[in-house]
Amino acid sequence: MVAERTAELAKTNLKLEQEIEEKKRAEKALRKREKELQAQSHHLEEVNTALRVLLKQREEDKKELGEIVLQNVQELVNPYLQKVISGRLDTHQRTLVRILETNLNNIISPFINKLTSGLSNFTPVEIRVAGLVKEGKTNKEIAEVLLVSKNTVLFHRHNIRDKLGLKNKKINLRSHLLSME
Repeated sequence: MVAERTAELAKTNLKLEQEIEEKKRAEKALRKREKELQAQSHHLEEVNTALRVLLKQREEDKKELGEIVLQNVQELVNPYLQKVISGRLDTHQRTLVRILETNLNNIISPFINKLTSGLSNFTPVEIRVAGLVKEGKTNKEIAEVLLVSKNTVLFHRHNIRDKLGLKNKKINLRSHLLSME
């Protein structure tokens, strides 16, 4: 009976040793998998950071390109366009030049997002007036560009000041608009 029990215990011990070995292998595989997952997680964090940096750089490049295009049009095209407009043109030619100016402004309007983002509650005409004020145009020049009367421009400037909270304050509208960039 003792020999039989000893054989049984030996068998059980062998079985337990095998189970222990199996558990050790499983734990080792689990630790290895955890390390792999940590390494993969770290790699993904690095990739995510790199993508954020690239996205930020792309946005900065896009902004810079927009500023360059806008500046080039304002400095290299608009002055000559204004000279043509102020020259001797018949009504048909003046109308065509105004259409050209309007279309050019429509083309560069995506690059004026900075200005319009702060002016989201403005009407389209108020946005145009604000853009021209920001460029340093006089009320008379703005009226000529937009084909409206000087009083209409004054009305829109008043509304712009009101919407920006500048009503009855001695703050220069152009300076305030430039500071919004």
